[in-house]
Amino acid sequence: MRGTAKQASERLKAILVKDKIKAEEGFLQALKSDLTRLLGDFFELTDGIDLKVELTDGGEFTVSVDAKARRIKKFMSV
Repeated sequence: MRGTAKQASERLKAILVKDKIKAEEGFLQALKSDLTRLLGDFFELTDGIDLKVELTDGGEFTVSVDAKARRIKKFMSV
């Protein structure tokens, strides 16, 4: 797909997901931002994360996060 068509397709998918899961405006972006920050505390991320939220027929949410990292960061436990 060309850049513009791909962007339009991604926007449409985001709108449909938001409508299906009944998310408030900005919810998915805030969740993605928080998860990126959290994962970034533990991993040296090489890219942004891909976030997918789906509503099952049973009314439960399936949340999938895909992220790529170069390494695990060193940290001290408290």
